[in-house]
Amino acid sequence: MKHVKENELKFIVEQQIKRKPEGMIRLSIKCPFNYPAVIQVHPFFNKRVFPTIYWLTCPYLVKEISILEENGWIKKMQAMVDSDLKWMKKMEKAHKNYAESRFEILDNEEKEMIKNISDDLYSTLKNSGIGGIKDKKGIKCLHSHLADYLVNRINPVGKTIFSQIGWPQDCNICKEMIKDEKSSN
Repeated sequence: MKHVKENELKFIVEQQIKRKPEGMIRLSIKCPFNYPAVIQVHPFFNKRVFPTIYWLTCPYLVKEISILEENGWIKKMQAMVDSDLKWMKKMEKAHKNYAESRFEILDNEEKEMIKNISDDLYSTLKNSGIGGIKDKKGIKCLHSHLADYLVNRINPVGKTIFSQIGWPQDCNICKEMIKDEKSSN
């Protein structure tokens, strides 16, 4: 997968997420096994707003995070943010960085088009935090936090989640998924 063509990359991501990766801009992070782990998506495409710009595609990480969420880790991370001023400040920095990165993706024509659609949409894209969250003191989706951490390395929630699951020693999920899909065509 060293020099994967764009259409092959999109095919792999499509297999990982089980749908077309609408608005995909680029691959942001690969896993240790050289498969896509996080992609960057455009925050405004087909006249729709998509405030999540980093999308976790790694099936292993997605599954492990879902297990953590089922086991109350959103509340656990929320308690950390609520009770620790240092964590709160780090989260503020991560949200600000995310909002700025998202807004920089948009060109002036797109910003104007969004503003014409709705001031609320414009404000969401300019000011909301990780995953489009408006209440930046809240934790909504651990998948978004981990994707942000893997790309930017400043998100304390993502860092904590990654320290709980990390990369597996060995993983053939994507390899098998792609092999099975290609053999069925």
